[in-house]
Amino acid sequence: MRPTPGLRLAGGIVLISVVLCGCESADDSAAPAAPPFVFRSLELRQKKADGSRDWDLNSPEARYEFGRRLVRARNPSGLLYNKNKPTFTIKAQTAVVLNDGQEVLLEGDVQLQQLTGQKVLIRGDRLRWTPGRSLLVIDQRPQADDQSNRLRASSAQLQQDSQDLTLMGVVQLEQWGQARKPGVNPNSVLRTQKAIWNLGDGALQAQGPVLGQRREKQDTLQQLQASRLSGNTQEGVIDLIEPVRVQFPQRKGLLNALTTRWNFKKETLSSERRFDGRLDRSNIEGRGFLVDLKKSTLKVSQDCRLQQPGEQLEADHCEWNWSNDAVLAKGNVVLRRKSNNQVTRSQVLRGKVGRKGTVIFSAPGDKVRSELSLDEGRSRSTKKTRQPAPVSF
Repeated sequence: MRPTPGLRLAGGIVLISVVLCGCESADDSAAPAAPPFVFRSLELRQKKADGSRDWDLNSPEARYEFGRRLVRARNPSGLLYNKNKPTFTIKAQTAVVLNDGQEVLLEGDVQLQQLTGQKVLIRGDRLRWTPGRSLLVIDQRPQADDQSNRLRASSAQLQQDSQDLTLMGVVQLEQWGQARKPGVNPNSVLRTQKAIWNLGDGALQAQGPVLGQRREKQDTLQQLQASRLSGNTQEGVIDLIEPVRVQFPQRKGLLNALTTRWNFKKETLSSERRFDGRLDRSNIEGRGFLVDLKKSTLKVSQDCRLQQPGEQLEADHCEWNWSNDAVLAKGNVVLRRKSNNQVTRSQVLRGKVGRKGTVIFSAPGDKVRSELSLDEGRSRSTKKTRQPAPVSF
């Protein structure tokens, strides 16, 4: 049989191929339908109504059934276009092209590789593609990866013209901070409900509740909750929408905050609004904070207040390092103790979370002013001023 250089099918598809063989029936009168053609070097090309290129699909071997207007292809690969420019490569183990291109079903290690922007790789076991709607739906084990993020879901669909990737079911965002390395676990994992990720500009929106955790050396250091999230993966930031709760279970720490920004690249959590929290048996509040996850520190930006059994501290700024339980208070520090109504004033006080869960403060090398009230029958107060000698409470 001579090679067939080209066939034009319905739906604007041009089929370019070489016929390898055609099946024949022994009794033509008994044949109810035309036998399928088997092709090698199959090439399908489809254009949009305005004449611009829509998609190309190639295969080293395929069968075309005229009666059913169906193509079955092995190891297909191709290109998707937007405004005549290639935007994605696509490949799979098998493909079925239905109704001369109205729908395409790809199965077996399906891969969609973005060619521009974040160069996201979308994978799954089965993809149903409707070219007329520019819609690709992956309903088996979808995941999407860029350089430092991975999203998994129960199902996903890509709107080709807008590049919106919608993930449905339980959505899991895994984040590495920097470039992902083989065999290295993600720095953090977030779970949400339905999420929309734009592969063009990196915008990410996800419904809540949001549940997350961050691990270091296989130990869970932080856990967080939020009502929903909004962010941008290109910029490396996610806004956790209030109410936000961050837990440090190993140190019995808790942070209750309003909308908080998570910077994946810098590995920080920050807010300029009021918050409150707990350090074991000590309660803390203030205006604005910065959590540096790499340095294991919580910094209170303004109006720091720390309250614990028998003591209350006020300062302009505070800092807690949960890796060594060190606490630092700076700027107009005032420490009040119920015992003897003692009031201590300093510019700097240092402390440490003790075994009983309270902070023990001292001011080595700094000027400290203490005021005491001593009860002897009736109240009588004395005042003392201490110079740089170390003082602890």
